Amino acid sequence: MTTALKANSETTPILIAGGGNAARAAALSLAAAGLPVMVEPQLAEAPDAANDWQSVLALSPAAQAMLQALNVWSHLDLPGSPILDMYVYAGIDDVGVDDIDSGLLPARLGFGTPPASGETAAALAHIVSLAGLGRALHAALGERLGAKQISCAAAPIADFKAGDKTAILADGSVRRLALLVDCYRATPPWRALAAAQDLTADYDAAALIGTLQSNRPHGQMAAQIFLPDGPLALLPLPDKDRLALVWSLPRAKTKALAALSGDVLAHEMRQATQGRFGDLTPQGDMAVQPLALSLAQEMTGPSYVRLGDAAHVVHPLAGQGFNLSLRDAALLADTLYAARRLGLPSDDATMLARYQQARRGDAAVTAATTHGLAALFTGRMAPLGRLGLAVMGRAAKARPAWRAAFSAQANAGITADTMPRLMQGKGFPNT
Repeated sequence: MTTALKANSETTPILIAGGGNAARAAALSLAAAGLPVMVEPQLAEAPDAANDWQSVLALSPAAQAMLQALNVWSHLDLPGSPILDMYVYAGIDDVGVDDIDSGLLPARLGFGTPPASGETAAALAHIVSLAGLGRALHAALGERLGAKQISCAAAPIADFKAGDKTAILADGSVRRLALLVDCYRATPPWRALAAAQDLTADYDAAALIGTLQSNRPHGQMAAQIFLPDGPLALLPLPDKDRLALVWSLPRAKTKALAALSGDVLAHEMRQATQGRFGDLTPQGDMAVQPLALSLAQEMTGPSYVRLGDAAHVVHPLAGQGFNLSLRDAALLADTLYAARRLGLPSDDATMLARYQQARRGDAAVTAATTHGLAALFTGRMAPLGRLGLAVMGRAAKARPAWRAAFSAQANAGITADTMPRLMQGKGFPNT
């Protein structure tokens, strides 16, 4: 243990429970802070094989900085694709093609940072392959496991007794923990009896996801089209004429579209986009991603923390889901690092309460914003939504301070002024 952490001799592990990307990011973040981390066996296993570009993530610049600091970005085996700015359309039949840059709808939001003379524009976000990121997180975790900076439990956790901080493993053994970090989206036994129930909503909708080929270059621009049935996003991929599709629709319609032949789906895409993005031809199979909203009322409890999908699931229209999970992991690493420097245990109630206050606020704002936008542009209030979009587009162009505020919140949430170390691309002193 390093000098900075000698005030507390705690070496009992913090167990990361779960097997997904958020759990891997949490394990890497806490290990980077010099904390004793243990993972379940499934987290050390290679992620399932998947179509490389069928599902993508939009990572904020702060998320990218964090992944670089954790040595994950260098393990990406597929290139990322920057988004330099985005167009947002509402009621695509309402305006003509010549209106694009007039300040009328559709609006170019201008959230990307304008470049200085002779410089390249800063990216609003980076699109990465979900499958590729999973492999990169697994590789970085493997390095930590190999260096014995992270340990692996003998078996998966079957139950957790918060009162005496013990995990009952599937092989019958019992392990005392400093803290349980619960990353399971499904409800595990230890969470089933929680007094505070999650806030949930079933959209009765799903997202059609996949890859499209266009006969026009995308120019690193993203597009969000608010259609009567739900929002349609087109995201630039590394090839200049390929786009990722995320189209939210009623569940039955999504399944029907996913089953269409490529030619028929291409026709549906042209109808939906009015040909604004050229001929869009599906590349490979489309997939269906169920949509739901879930927000934990309590993200911490006696000796445990809920992180990632265990704490929040939001509508994908703003691309904030995994960014939220990374912000969870980064702030938890800061919180537990500070606790140890103060000589406090990892489950100190005051420190965890501060963590919960910050993360619940950020997740609640994101959930409310995405839920509200999805409802606003697909209901009877859609005309008001289109008016608001026009005002937003004009404001973003005319007021650099507003544009900077919008970009800051998209980048780092409501705590942008106090970003955790890892999201600033920084490490932890004396670890």
